Amino acid sequence: MELRKLKGSSFWWMALGMIVLVSSWSGLAFMKRAESSNPATRTVALAQGEIFQTVGLLAPILAALLTSRLAVMESSERMDLKWLSLGQSPMGMFLAKLVVAGCALTLCFVIPLTWIPLTASAQGFHLEGSLAEYILLPTLIACFSSMAVTTIQLALSLTIERQAIGLGLGVIAGLIGTGLAPMSMPGLGWFFPAGISSAASPFLFSASSDGFARMTLVTNPWMKVLTSLLACIIWSGISAFIVKVKEPDR
Repeated sequence: MELRKLKGSSFWWMALGMIVLVSSWSGLAFMKRAESSNPATRTVALAQGEIFQTVGLLAPILAALLTSRLAVMESSERMDLKWLSLGQSPMGMFLAKLVVAGCALTLCFVIPLTWIPLTASAQGFHLEGSLAEYILLPTLIACFSSMAVTTIQLALSLTIERQAIGLGLGVIAGLIGTGLAPMSMPGLGWFFPAGISSAASPFLFSASSDGFARMTLVTNPWMKVLTSLLACIIWSGISAFIVKVKEPDR
């Protein structure tokens, strides 16, 4: 039913534009790295790590835009009453919107996180370890992080009438989330959805002897994946509770 609501909607064009935007930026960043002749900067981990860092910055902002669009469509011209009359419960609408918006947001990051390491490996970038891990680990964490961000932004969009508040919070969350790692405080990211990608980052950043940045996988990256999944489940439960409590007041 949720897909029928979005038939002919600009939501899909918005989602497609976001996918193209993130993929284009990732491609340009990779092209710049591929042009380097220094072997220290031509590593799969460094190329993949740069793309992964965009999750913390862009995911809250893009999620705020997508969920705001869904919320506006739902309430326009008393459409919310129409879908309720057809038997769709408020919690059912919330979960359906979460799946649609979460999948659209996840694709924005999964696509570049998949083709960047494949392209880098094909172009002779240095690879330490398994290529499958360099693809699977970041994409799973990006997926769980995107879903966590989407669920809280969706709850805000559905319970707060002024959509500008949710959008503003998304921008602030993105700036804070992406700034935790440079401030050497990634652990604080567990306390809010936008920081999950920083807290659960599978990459270990260090400087090589020649002064260039170096990235490798952490010792036990799968624990990062499981913890990010747990955080996603917790934030989804919190968001569902907020929607359930606020719905009778609408």
